[in-house]
Amino acid sequence: MVRSSLIIIAFFLISINLNAKSINSMIKSQAQITPNISIYVKNITKDKVIVAHRHDYAMTPASNQKILTTITALELLGPNYQFKTYIYTTGKIDESGTLNGHVYVDTKGDPSLTTAKIKKAVLYFKKTGLKKINGDLVINNDYYEEPFFNKTWKSSWKGLSWAPYISSIAVNENLYQSGDNLYLTDNPLYLLGVTLKRQFKNNGIGINGSISLRRIPILKKLNPLKSIFIINSNNLSNLIHIVNKKSNNLYAEHIFKKLSANYLRKSGSWRDSQKVMRFFLNKKVKIPNSKFNLEDGSGLSKYNKITTSSIALLLERATSKDYFDYFYDSLPIAGVDGTLLKRFKSKPLFKNLRAKTGYIKGVSSLSGYFIGKNNDLYCFSIIVNDHNYSIRNFIEKVLTKIYYL
Repeated sequence: MVRSSLIIIAFFLISINLNAKSINSMIKSQAQITPNISIYVKNITKDKVIVAHRHDYAMTPASNQKILTTITALELLGPNYQFKTYIYTTGKIDESGTLNGHVYVDTKGDPSLTTAKIKKAVLYFKKTGLKKINGDLVINNDYYEEPFFNKTWKSSWKGLSWAPYISSIAVNENLYQSGDNLYLTDNPLYLLGVTLKRQFKNNGIGINGSISLRRIPILKKLNPLKSIFIINSNNLSNLIHIVNKKSNNLYAEHIFKKLSANYLRKSGSWRDSQKVMRFFLNKKVKIPNSKFNLEDGSGLSKYNKITTSSIALLLERATSKDYFDYFYDSLPIAGVDGTLLKRFKSKPLFKNLRAKTGYIKGVSSLSGYFIGKNNDLYCFSIIVNDHNYSIRNFIEKVLTKIYYL
């Protein structure tokens, strides 16, 4: 009986060793085609590194950058955080329903504002008796600083929906209709003013003033007699679903800029949010500066850099946090939804693997989790740079082999 058990164990160990050699052979062959490939896979349950190929080379991650953005936001802001937009008046409404004063809009970075939400605010003021505004629509323009378009993005991307302008508000995801055509605004704050003004008029409230983008005086914000309507976004846990499932660049950049606006108490900017995220990665995750470079929150910039071992370290750390379920649920499910809808259609990874995809010209990436055949949890990160052909088949084959270890 003992001898039989030893034979089974020996066969099992030989099988594992052969699988490991097969995986290394696959990676070596792929590296002949795509030399700038980096792979890191770890069995979190057993605390064992399975694959570590060029894992300490800093690579351009494309939309895998959103993993950094969403985990940092969940850690620092919390899953229940909500963006707020304040619409208020400080003057009195006379007996005729006229407001002799301005309407103020204090924006705080919400990427999810819609016309329907703005209409609710207008109807609130209508119920107070407001019929006419002798004043401007004053929209603050200092919560996120300019430029609205990241300087490291290609200028040829301007006007494309996936390379949006980032100010302290987005109405209808920065899109507006003119005739039968849909356009992307290059001035989201002004689009907010146009949308709000139209809603006032559509609901019988006339406006004699204009749309003014400027800093709102602090005394106006602190006026205890102001009439105010607050628009809340969904919880951050819902917003990161849109970021990761749909790879939404607009939401990612709004959340990224919010980090500095919220923690440094100054106008949110790409530069200062880089500092906030770098502090988190250095101090909390223990990733040194030599392992990454930050330019934006979405991954559009080719100057973003990070090692696959650093992404895996961040993914592993997240599993021990209270917000992990929110992050895990935000990742596309293999073969089921989001950007993985058409990938991993076969078992064992179908409906098992959850990961963030990434693609810009010359870059392909995939990072996330899957459950192995023994119910062990794995995290992985795979990034290819300087290659314009699909490596999806290779990724599926190598992760499938690891599943059976």
